[in-house]
Amino acid sequence: MLRFTCPPCGDVFTGPDEHALIDIAAEHARKLHDVDLLAEFTPEQLRGLIQRENESYWSRIGDLVPNGGLKTVFEEQLCDREREIVTYVVHGFSNKEIAGRLCISGRTVSTHLVNIYEKLNVHSRAELTVLVRAADRVIEAGLRAGTREFGPFKHTAP
Repeated sequence: MLRFTCPPCGDVFTGPDEHALIDIAAEHARKLHDVDLLAEFTPEQLRGLIQRENESYWSRIGDLVPNGGLKTVFEEQLCDREREIVTYVVHGFSNKEIAGRLCISGRTVSTHLVNIYEKLNVHSRAELTVLVRAADRVIEAGLRAGTREFGPFKHTAP
């Protein structure tokens, strides 16, 4: 599994190979930043960024990852639409902007947010953003401490 950090915002993506990560990052940048990542970087530059990041990251924590996988609380508790809304909230979009991009009503966005807040035990957009932004750091700290639960991450091996 490879990881890649979005150049404009710092979001972290994972994927099985460089091609998949480039596709994910390009779609993310287009959707949330109105940026054509493939116009800003050549495929070779993106592959180089992915390779450098993974060499650095996995050399630091690769041996600490437990056998099996990790699954986020976001994946376990939120549906696809809720995760999509969380992504927009973290990037600073208003309910009206989210509604426009997803072709749903502002009221539907508000309802999803109420459900998200309840499921994740947060009370505001700021708390939600902090939870999401901290996830990558929390997992590294949890892995180093030898625990089997990592904040918003849980060990999924039997």
